[in-house]
Amino acid sequence: MTDLFTHRIEIYTASLLIAGAYDLTIYRRVSDAVNGEQRRFLPLRDATIAPFARAQQVQRVPSLLVDRSDALLIATVAEAAAPEGYPRDEQLRGVVPVTAMLFTEAFVVRGTMHKRPDLTLPEALERITDDFVPLSNVQIFPLLGGIAPIARDFAALALTKIVALYEVGVPAPVAPPAPPTDVSAEALEEAGADGAV
Repeated sequence: MTDLFTHRIEIYTASLLIAGAYDLTIYRRVSDAVNGEQRRFLPLRDATIAPFARAQQVQRVPSLLVDRSDALLIATVAEAAAPEGYPRDEQLRGVVPVTAMLFTEAFVVRGTMHKRPDLTLPEALERITDDFVPLSNVQIFPLLGGIAPIARDFAALALTKIVALYEVGVPAPVAPPAPPTDVSAEALEEAGADGAV
């Protein structure tokens, strides 16, 4: 029998919260799995689906297919244990952590991503060819009123759904000094003497 690696995940769309078991036959992190997925629909087992603002209307189903293109954020609730010797530390070699606030139409997401030290955050995002950006230490702030922030250890944010972003903890650029606005009487007399008006 083939081993299964099961991640418990949540998929956030603009209006739905979907959760379930995402089974893999080869171990991969959630972001690697969904970025490498060739199918349009992600298969979930033992799933729930509910309107985001009305969680009490949850429906439970044994299996569910979710369109990847509608996913804003895919968060890990419980990650499958990595096989012994999985080179997770190798994946972070030569990169530095950056904390950012990322805005979508439905959520604001604060999380830590990794980039090469010689790239700015916008340059790093421009070079991403995957559909989803991996983030750790994630806080999800729904834009719908009255819904408390949600914390997750790991999530993948849809790159094309990012509307705006900024790096947290970076000092604001220094504004150039404003030009002087006071014109002295001497300057006006000198201008008049030169024939200027």
